[in-house]
Amino acid sequence: MCAGDVLIVHSSLKAIGWVEGGPIAVVNALKAAVSPGGTVLVPVFTAPQPDGTFDVQRTPSRTGLITETFRTSEGTRRSLHPTHSVAAWGERSAELVAGHDATSGLGVGSPFHKAAQVGASVLMIGCGLTACSLVHVAEAIVGVPYLGKVWYPGYERTLTLIDYEGRRHEVPPRDVPADSAGFTVVSDELERRDLIRHCKVGAAVCIRFSAVDCLSVAADLLRADPAALLCHKPSCSVCSKARGIVQEAEKTKRRDAETQRRNGKEPEWR
Repeated sequence: MCAGDVLIVHSSLKAIGWVEGGPIAVVNALKAAVSPGGTVLVPVFTAPQPDGTFDVQRTPSRTGLITETFRTSEGTRRSLHPTHSVAAWGERSAELVAGHDATSGLGVGSPFHKAAQVGASVLMIGCGLTACSLVHVAEAIVGVPYLGKVWYPGYERTLTLIDYEGRRHEVPPRDVPADSAGFTVVSDELERRDLIRHCKVGAAVCIRFSAVDCLSVAADLLRADPAALLCHKPSCSVCSKARGIVQEAEKTKRRDAETQRRNGKEPEWR
């Protein structure tokens, strides 16, 4: 990592082990690694609250102690999304988190997508690609047939956002991302293409890669097979339902292609 870098970080404090100074020391080290001129982004996601309200300044992150410490650290800005908000610090923080309430949590134009577009790297500290939210952006870029049609309970409803000025906004669900247990196929392909770098932070095994490379690999896999990122766990109702949607979409595509052939037209594959 160098001064001026844009860095997306997913982390596990437990994997790092004991750190003198605790999580704030980790946060400060990440900021120092890209200073001056750099930017750090972390997921500060929240599950839908029972009352349906998300307060950007008060609702805590559910993605680990490092992310919550980062969220509350000086100079950090949190995006205005009620379930998949991103906290950013540094030179490009305001630019990258802007407008998140007007798009999907992990879709085109979301903070992680914008970070990828400006050349961000991804650092996974003590966790693998199943924790890499950026991969969901590839599902949106490709337009997988299950996008916005499968979700975990509670994510399908309109939520209330309380912004930095205390104003309330109704935010409807947009292309809610689903399960990530199958994202190991992306890390396998990144490894096969020699696009992952390995390192350690404390006791944590870490991997680092280009955000653009990650999106490119995931998109390639999805274009070859729209179900490529879905897990095969029988207990996962989300991926099972999504796989059914993909199968029905493929059947429809084949029927349409056959109809076009009968009418003397070339099939319009997408």
